[in-house]
Amino acid sequence: MDTRRLGTLVALGLSLLWSGSALAEGERKSLDDLLVEKGVISKDEAASVQGRKFAAWVDRMTFSGDLRVRHESFWKDPNSDRHRERFRLRLGSELKMQDLTVGIRLASGTGDQISTNQSEDNLFSEKGLWIDRAYLRWQGSGSKWLTLTGGKMPNPFFTVYSTDAMWDEDVTPEGFAENLSFSLGGGTALFANLGQFVLDEDASGSLSTDQWLFGQQIGVAVEPIKDIKTTLAAAYYNFVNVENGNFGQVTCLSGNTRAAGACPTTLINDYNVLDVTGLIALKLGSLPLSVMGDYVLNTADPKDAAGNETKDSGYQAGLILGKASDPSTWEAAYFYKLMGTDATVADVADADFGDGGTDRKGHIVWVAYNPTKALTAKVKFFRTERLDKTAAKDDIDRLQADLVVKF
Repeated sequence: MDTRRLGTLVALGLSLLWSGSALAEGERKSLDDLLVEKGVISKDEAASVQGRKFAAWVDRMTFSGDLRVRHESFWKDPNSDRHRERFRLRLGSELKMQDLTVGIRLASGTGDQISTNQSEDNLFSEKGLWIDRAYLRWQGSGSKWLTLTGGKMPNPFFTVYSTDAMWDEDVTPEGFAENLSFSLGGGTALFANLGQFVLDEDASGSLSTDQWLFGQQIGVAVEPIKDIKTTLAAAYYNFVNVENGNFGQVTCLSGNTRAAGACPTTLINDYNVLDVTGLIALKLGSLPLSVMGDYVLNTADPKDAAGNETKDSGYQAGLILGKASDPSTWEAAYFYKLMGTDATVADVADADFGDGGTDRKGHIVWVAYNPTKALTAKVKFFRTERLDKTAAKDDIDRLQADLVVKF
């Protein structure tokens, strides 16, 4: 195609963008037809363009992402207050190939295991993107009840908001997972979720020293009547070879009993955690209402350096009224949480409760509103205090004000 035709094509394309809305639905013509009418291309050239397609895999790809802008304030007693601005960017895609799905997601942050937030800091310096997900998933067309996943994946276990007593929502486990689901009819379904995750592999170590997590979860979902659904799940998480070690993790959260009393020194105890999750979802008038809770118990009988038993249990319970999703919708929530020192591994638990981790109790409230489907405005407040009164005082109030755009 010569320069004159290329210029005409560009001009025509721009004019179509501005004037396309003026055409009635029944009068619209394809771009190929208009180009032929204007003499920009011949009918043979138009037919050649129509016969070409993008690679077949492009049609099997889906893209998604979100951008969150956050102001965050901490009021600490007796320590200094803190105020910061942050953002989170996540870009993901899935490619479906018959029974296989390849999933990837890139995210901002510092590469730690419990956050994709990036602080605005260091004189406008460039910020990095990290591999947040990279997994292969199989689900047979004739065996929808079974899903197999390998790689760095979304959390494969049944979770609700209260489950952040056990799992921070940003944790993306690495290893293998198997998900099974069976419908029993009458609104009842059984499910089982299994995971085998690498926590830390030492080049000079062996299978007897490498750290793994083996998780098993079973549950039942029942819908006895319309608009009421209940789900109950019980999970057992066996952390292997974590006693007298650490994970080589990027970020260490406070709470667990450690050799020198603080992060990032080695853990003293083993962790074999029972996690029971319950959810009741119903309607309160026209508004959705979700009541949920989690109870966690470390069955490994944790102790401190002197051999004294430490607090081995915790829980979180609360409710969410409404759902901020569609335009002009809102939600409000309240939760109470109490997490014993060694109830679970602090380094994968919620990172926002106080300064994150365990050995803390307190209240969580938030309100959110969606002016459009893509945009959410949310204000969330944590009021927390240290659970262990024999240790130094460490009360933390935390405020998060978010604007989130999903695309």
